[in-house]
Amino acid sequence: MNQVLLILAPALPLLLAPLAMKQRWVLPLAALPALLLALLAPIGSGVALPWLLLGVHLELDAVGRLFLLFSTLIWLVSAIYVALGRGTEGAASSFGVFFLLAMAGNILLIVAADIVTFYVGFALMGLSAYGLVLRRSQLARRAGRVYLAFTLVGELALFGAMLLLFAAGGSLLFVDLAARPVPGGAVALLLLGFGIKVALPGLHPWLPLAYTAAPIAAVAVLSGPMMKAGLLGWLRFLPPGAPGVGTWGPPLMLLGGLGILLGVAIGILQRAPRAVLAYSSIAKMGLIMVLFGQLLTAPPYADALLMSLLLFAMHHLLVKSTMFLGLGEWERRGGEFWILAGLTLLALSMAAVPLTGGATAKDAIKAALGGELGMLMTLSAIGTVLL
Repeated sequence: MNQVLLILAPALPLLLAPLAMKQRWVLPLAALPALLLALLAPIGSGVALPWLLLGVHLELDAVGRLFLLFSTLIWLVSAIYVALGRGTEGAASSFGVFFLLAMAGNILLIVAADIVTFYVGFALMGLSAYGLVLRRSQLARRAGRVYLAFTLVGELALFGAMLLLFAAGGSLLFVDLAARPVPGGAVALLLLGFGIKVALPGLHPWLPLAYTAAPIAAVAVLSGPMMKAGLLGWLRFLPPGAPGVGTWGPPLMLLGGLGILLGVAIGILQRAPRAVLAYSSIAKMGLIMVLFGQLLTAPPYADALLMSLLLFAMHHLLVKSTMFLGLGEWERRGGEFWILAGLTLLALSMAAVPLTGGATAKDAIKAALGGELGMLMTLSAIGTVLL
């Protein structure tokens, strides 16, 4: 049963995609196998399909379960939102098809246990999202072109990194990456390829454009499951403790700090709510980059840092995506009390106000860091409150 769910989770959205042109109700249905997999399958469940591509290996580990559970929840809620006829204003009739293709790619990369399968899922997700960004406006077409250009650069960088990794070790499995040195060129390409997805400073211009121009249902999944796929890629391809990756921690921390400053400094100048949330995402991902850089430089504390990093990332995934869906209701129905109240509660959690999930995530980070980066954490919190 577990093997069937592992195959069905990414396969069902692909199979249902042709129906989504006419039948929007298939969108929520497509997410159910992945949700069941995340809830019911034991850690370590796996399946190998040696006859497919260069050998497809799927596995559910502890990190993958977290990403799969929270990502699928957002895909499911967003799919219900679309099925109810909301969140796709001005989108093409093919929106549902691209939605399911992007969902399939996201789920596939989460359960992938080898680099080729991950790449196929990542490419399918990224290229399909181009169809989600587009709608009938000049701004959306420009945003789509910019997004596609950055996405293609990221795909090429990731493909080059895969070739270097295979040439260096001869294995395609993620489990083998931690035991051998990672070539410096591969690390640089991985930072570029996944850095576009997580909006590293200088690689971020696509994000504000896409978030302000795309239909709100597309923005919800772009800001949550798809953005966090970049973090998962770093965790898979650059496992903490692997030879040769520790020296890249400080540069990544520096870029993350610049991302926090960039997101806050430009974000507080924005007036459009979507733009504010877009630059807030850049700032939050900057903090996640700092934590990942710290994770690479401090292998002895890897377990505690990893858990706190995942908690923070999953909180951002859920809250930011939900904020965009709530913003969609605000745009559609106006400032009704219950909408504003819900958005206020989400904003308080994002700002880590005491007794919220955001505060719990920040406390876990501080405990894992043991007092390090305290000033940066404080500045990040102040910036979030201002936004």
